[in-house]
Amino acid sequence: MHLEVSRIVKAEPEKVFAAYTDFEAMPKWSRHLTAVRVSKREGDTVYLESEGVSSRGTRRKTVGALKLLPPGRVESESETRFTRSRRTVAFEAVPDGEGTKVTATLDVEVKGFWGVLLRPGVKKEVAESSATEELASFAAFVEGAPG
Repeated sequence: MHLEVSRIVKAEPEKVFAAYTDFEAMPKWSRHLTAVRVSKREGDTVYLESEGVSSRGTRRKTVGALKLLPPGRVESESETRFTRSRRTVAFEAVPDGEGTKVTATLDVEVKGFWGVLLRPGVKKEVAESSATEELASFAAFVEGAPG
């Protein structure tokens, strides 16, 4: 499945990028995450372990690597028991200082046997709605942050 969602955040790109890469703060704005821990840093790559709740309400653990390309991009890969995901989040200044356009692109592959079993249950509209809500929550977090 492939999807792309965007949102304007009313803050300069550097502040938006810094907020997005404050990994331990992610549970404050992501309703799907309960904990995030940086397990290792190597150059521009950060390795994360996260715990959370899926859109269906089940608990899940994820491990992933994010490549930080400041101030314009974060690329990541993650894996759960059932899926493999690639995500790119781009941060682009909006003309006239109106803020930052944040665009999240996501590609999810359901692995092996689970692909056959789960594919009918994976609805693009639901995933897109969830991603849009997540960006809205992130924007509110950034816009409400002091400084």
